[in-house]
Amino acid sequence: MQHVECHQVRHSYDGVRDAVSGLNLAIKAGEVLALIGPNGAGKSTTLRILATLQRPDDGSVAWDGKDAWADRFQIRRRIGFLGDGTALYPSMTAAGYLRFFAECYGQDDATARKRVSELLEVFDLSSKADATISEMSKGMRQRLAIARTLIHDPELLLLDEPADGLDPLARRQLRDVLRKVADRGVGIVVSSHILRELDGFCDTVAVIQKGKLEVHGNVDDVISKYDVGRRLHEVQVTRGLQRALEILRRHEGLIERIEPLHKGEPQPDPQTGDRGMIKVRIHGAEEHAAVLLRELVLADVEVISIAKVRTDLEDVYQSMGRDEVS
Repeated sequence: MQHVECHQVRHSYDGVRDAVSGLNLAIKAGEVLALIGPNGAGKSTTLRILATLQRPDDGSVAWDGKDAWADRFQIRRRIGFLGDGTALYPSMTAAGYLRFFAECYGQDDATARKRVSELLEVFDLSSKADATISEMSKGMRQRLAIARTLIHDPELLLLDEPADGLDPLARRQLRDVLRKVADRGVGIVVSSHILRELDGFCDTVAVIQKGKLEVHGNVDDVISKYDVGRRLHEVQVTRGLQRALEILRRHEGLIERIEPLHKGEPQPDPQTGDRGMIKVRIHGAEEHAAVLLRELVLADVEVISIAKVRTDLEDVYQSMGRDEVS
């Protein structure tokens, strides 16, 4: 696979409302595409159409220029797909589950054993190889389901909310694994309504809203287009609020508002108050925030913390005037 493209794809389940409409989307080999949108936006339908599990009412999906639906039974062997639900079998062991799918893809015993062992290790499940799936935690089951999508070394990986049920450490591990998979030339589409799962991990982004694609492009280009040069930060000050505001303004920080540090405290007065939480848009990269912090401390401002409130993708979504995505 070099590239997969959707051309003017439209699909409706009831003939009244389109689940997706006029969808033009491209995925390249070795690229991670973030498919972003709120629940019900059309993400799952898009993934099913890309997987050739759903035939669009209009438009088409092409693999390297050839119609995917006409050759769907061969193409499905080249796809790893995690849809809505994990499709696990509770009475199987973790290793047995992966071996079962390896056999479905025609792998011989030696190849299957090696591949199963590799994936159990990659997803930190080696110690659970002989445990039944019903005995495993939700996070372990989710990791096993994702491992299953890789059993046959697919060329295209389609993952619908893959981080569901994973703790923060497991989410980071998943990102690392998927990045390595993409670096081997596999195209990956990851859908999510939680933008923090995707920020800094994907190469391209597609924002889908009510079945229509609103944004599609390289992550850096999209961030630039929506002028996300100023990142929203929270600066918590316990002493020296006025000096802090002067310094932030001198660095062209855009003050959005000032709030109490803790619930129940009075609203800080920017003219006379000495403590509070400043929400400010700071221009430039993370290094600029570090420069500001140093200057605040040298000016005898007591700063508890300075932290970015939203990720870049969240800022893009905010710039679009949306509030449905976490």
